[in-house]
Formats: sequence, C-alpha cells, structure tokens
Amino acid sequence: MLATSFDLNHPADPSTLSRDLKIASAALLIPYALYASRVTEPKRRAWLLTLITASTCGPLALGVVLAHVWPTFDAAAQFTDAPAATFACRFFVTFLVLDCAVGAVHYPKQFHLFEGWFHHAAYALFFSWGLTRRASVGFASTLAMEIPTALLALGKCFPACRLDLPYGVSFAAFRVGLNLYLLAQWYGNGLFLWPCAVATLALHSHWFWRWCKSYGRRAAKDEAPSNPL
Repeated sequence: MLATSFDLNHPADPSTLSRDLKIASAALLIPYALYASRVTEPKRRAWLLTLITASTCGPLALGVVLAHVWPTFDAAAQFTDAPAATFACRFFVTFLVLDCAVGAVHYPKQFHLFEGWFHHAAYALFFSWGLTRRASVGFASTLAMEIPTALLALGKCFPACRLDLPYGVSFAAFRVGLNLYLLAQWYGNGLFLWPCAVATLALHSHWFWRWCKSYGRRAAKDEAPSNPL
C-alpha cells in the first residue's frame, strides 16, 4: 500500500502557508466586495466565490493532472507535494471557510445545511488532512473537476454568459471521465482514496443524467414549431 509513502515529518513551510492564505483571501474577498456592491441578488452573489475558486483551482489542477496523472499515472507522486498543487489545495480550503462566513451573512437562504455547511466542513477537513500529509498532488488532481463548475458559476453570476452545452461536455469529461479514470488508477494501484472516487462518481453520474434530461427537454422545446394561433 502506498499510504506508507506519506511524509509525516516535514510540515509545510509556515511562511509559504501564510503567503498562500493571504493571496487566496484577497483573490476571493476583493472581487466579491466589488461584485456585491453592484449585484444585490443573493442567488447571483452566492456563486461568485465559487466562480473565482473554480477558475483558479481548475486550471492549476489540470496542470497537475497532465504532469502526474494522465496520460501516465505516477502512483508514487500522488503522495508528494508540488508548488502548484499545494497552492490549489490551500486556495480551495480558504474558499470553503470564507464561503461559510460570507454565505452566513450575505446569502443564508442559498447556503443549505448539507450542500453548504456539511459539504464545506467535510472537504475542508479532508483537504487539510491531505496537506498535512504532504500529499497535495493526489488531492489537487481531483480539483480539475472544478472546471465545469467554473462554466456553471459563470452563467449564474452573469446570465448573459450562460454556456449550457460547453458545461455539459466539460462535466462529462471531468466529473465523469476523469473521476472514472482516477477510480481505476487508485483502485488498481491500491491507493486508499478509491472509495471516495466511487462515491463521487455515483453522484456525478446521477447529476449528469439529470442534466442530459433537462438539456434534452430544453432542446425539444426550442425546436418545436410555434403555434400560429
């Protein structure tokens, strides 16, 4: 089992941690303050921090995937650190904490118990644990699944920029395809993370099936001839 490859003796550099948290906090809160000063709708406000995070962590994580996960899976590298991977994980944890704080004040009705508080707390603890084990590469690779979230959040914050089909295609590629690939690699290499991939794959597949049904209904409605009466 490669779980023994965790480096437990070298904590993250405190100065780097402080720098990354400051950068992440500023990158999230300054744009949000500017956006919230112009947009009063809680439903749109609730997606801005998500948009910033997904647009930052998704591309960073994609670089990690291309370097260590696909097309060649490096099992040993999953339990190592890389600067971009560590920053992406720290940014994600910062978002989870700040979204709880900002959401409680600015969009409490959009911040639900399970999808908000429970989800954010669980992921914050999980990613923080991975960081303390110096396994940012393995954890950050999952953040490439945030790429479709960036497209979804873009349409929520700026309705004129809604991109339904690109969102669906990217969801299939990352939230289903990449998830399935990670499951196969983690299980095949005996990595303890594979049960997490099973759970997320089941959820993502369900979501994608629902999106396909919804997109199909909208397409049929758009193509239907108008009633001349």
